[in-house]
Amino acid sequence: MSRIPLDDLDMRIIERLSREARVSNRELAREMELTEGTIRLRLKRLLDNKVIRVTAVTNANRLTNSFLAYLWIEADKASDIHALAQRLAELPDIAFVSTMLGRADVLAMTVVEDGAQLTDYLHGTIDSIPGVRRVRYSLGQNFIKHDYRYCALVD
Repeated sequence: MSRIPLDDLDMRIIERLSREARVSNRELAREMELTEGTIRLRLKRLLDNKVIRVTAVTNANRLTNSFLAYLWIEADKASDIHALAQRLAELPDIAFVSTMLGRADVLAMTVVEDGAQLTDYLHGTIDSIPGVRRVRYSLGQNFIKHDYRYCALVD
């Protein structure tokens, strides 16, 4: 899908929805001094072109006994990186995958309850993926800030 140009109105709508996604079209139209039909058409365009997506976001600080595990993965060869990232993205427990420059070839994120669960996941699932040379991990234990506008960066 190609990228679409976003104008000032698109950006204002996105910014407003990022603060309160459940705001009505009528309220958006009133705030922006536009017709409800204009807002509806703009939202449809943004949704259809996958510029925005309406979703519920889990607050990790509210979950009991959970840690966000950052998996810093090195590939065997540079030619393995894309396929490795694709395989990770197919795993239902992985919430985020990105190829990287620097510390690792791929960054993947998942939520675990404890170190034992992480160890089992690394040895039972991640290590079995072709192209994985080494996995380093970090555990996020207390989130100070998470800007939910950027929680879903790709799709």
